[in-house]
Amino acid sequence: MRFVLAAEPARGQPLPRPDLLEHLATLVRCDAIGAAVSDPDGYIVDQVELPHGHGPPEVPAGEGSLRIGVVHWTRIPGYAERIHADGVSDLLGVGFRNDAEGVVQVWWDRLTGQFSDRDVAVLTMIVPAVQRLVRDAGMQALPASLTVQERRTLELVAAGLTNREVAQRMCVATCTVRKHLEHSYRKLGVTNRLAAAIALRGQLAPPPDLLEKVSSDS
Repeated sequence: MRFVLAAEPARGQPLPRPDLLEHLATLVRCDAIGAAVSDPDGYIVDQVELPHGHGPPEVPAGEGSLRIGVVHWTRIPGYAERIHADGVSDLLGVGFRNDAEGVVQVWWDRLTGQFSDRDVAVLTMIVPAVQRLVRDAGMQALPASLTVQERRTLELVAAGLTNREVAQRMCVATCTVRKHLEHSYRKLGVTNRLAAAIALRGQLAPPPDLLEKVSSDS
């Protein structure tokens, strides 16, 4: 998670780097992972995958094949049979609009077994971070009311440090770190540390209820 939050998008490149895919495959366990850029008709124009040469499982082209957001493909009527025919047991994906027409889709597949509801929750939680890396939307301005200490606290939290580690780094008490975070959450309009870290990098926060399923504040 630290790597994904700290990673920067490749300028002019809508596809995530292979090292980022490796970390995403650790967050949502799978046998293969990849990303592809598709044109408006659903045809792939560029892709990257791990293991190399695996390629994305084929889903029927046409209406609905370029879906935006998280998709559990094998749970959509009419798709499971086609996916299983490619030798894939289960398939998760998430799509983002890359421009007015193109779509970037990142996919995870398993050759045996199924993705759990928790896997889907984890994927949904990290969607804003992944979107930032496949579509560089630029940094949004932070509230001017954030103090220097609050900004520093957010930067350390975004780097993956716990409250205790932040306190040690800033030479303050842990309760002071909590106060900085509480004030920052209110000013940013978020409710947890992951949402604040993503807001710091200019993206929307994930739903708090999904965050609670997979992590808790330190």
